[in-house]
Amino acid sequence: MAAAIGLARVGALGGLLLRLCLCLPALAMAQQEMEIIALRHRTLDQVLPTLQPLLEPGATLSGMNDQLILRASPRNRQQIRQALAAIDTPPRRLLIRVSQNREVEGRDEGVAVVAGGDIGQTRWIGKPSGGMQESKESTRVEVRRGDASVSAQAWDSRRTQASGSMQTVQVVDGGRALIEVGRSLPIPLRQVAIGPRGAVVSESIVYRDLGQGFYAAPRVVGGRVTVDISPRFDSPGESAYGTVSTQLLTSTVSGRLGEWLELGGSSQQAVGAGSGQGRSGNSQSLDQRSVWLQVEELP
Repeated sequence: MAAAIGLARVGALGGLLLRLCLCLPALAMAQQEMEIIALRHRTLDQVLPTLQPLLEPGATLSGMNDQLILRASPRNRQQIRQALAAIDTPPRRLLIRVSQNREVEGRDEGVAVVAGGDIGQTRWIGKPSGGMQESKESTRVEVRRGDASVSAQAWDSRRTQASGSMQTVQVVDGGRALIEVGRSLPIPLRQVAIGPRGAVVSESIVYRDLGQGFYAAPRVVGGRVTVDISPRFDSPGESAYGTVSTQLLTSTVSGRLGEWLELGGSSQQAVGAGSGQGRSGNSQSLDQRSVWLQVEELP
């Protein structure tokens, strides 16, 4: 009899616990209320991934038209509002500078000898020199005896050509920027068509665009910035008119705000030599390019 009474009490207690467990979610749902929060500075895509892990079980968070729709308990809603206040801040304004530089150096040197008779008296004719961008040094020696002469000339010519561009653009943290400037290079075009009445020649002008600029997407954390960047630098080619020399770079770099960062560069060197008919000489050329980036925060 006592055992039966004990079993009855256990069964009644178990039923009570079961009813309480079933009622707890309903009580929690009854405490949850809906709240609409307007965003001030950030977009839904920027705040939702950060806030959703903070939701309590059964709570929901969605968005529409730059507004958050939150259904949660008062305590959880307060937590969401505090977290939102920390991330819904004005984006930092940034100024991006990209410097693209090119320097070409060339040198030609050689000697030429012209013989016209026996060797006799020797005298110096001249040794001129040039400026900074292009310097030329040449020495000529002439040996003369009567109407016969032998002359020799040695030369050393050096030249330097520098070009570059600087572009700046403003963008917000997490945004994307694209800037490109350039000009059109006119190129004569001549076409010859063969028909029943012979060749027909037509001449026209086509234009080829030369662009300089970059695409950039910066992200700032504290005092450091990470930038996905792709600069481009076009210039007229040196091999023939109408050709274009292009420098294109794609990279991701990181550094301190305000610091100049070297993205990359290139270096090409060419050496040539030749001789014949009393002449001998050689030439050297060096083409160096570099790309630098700076990101500053604006007030």
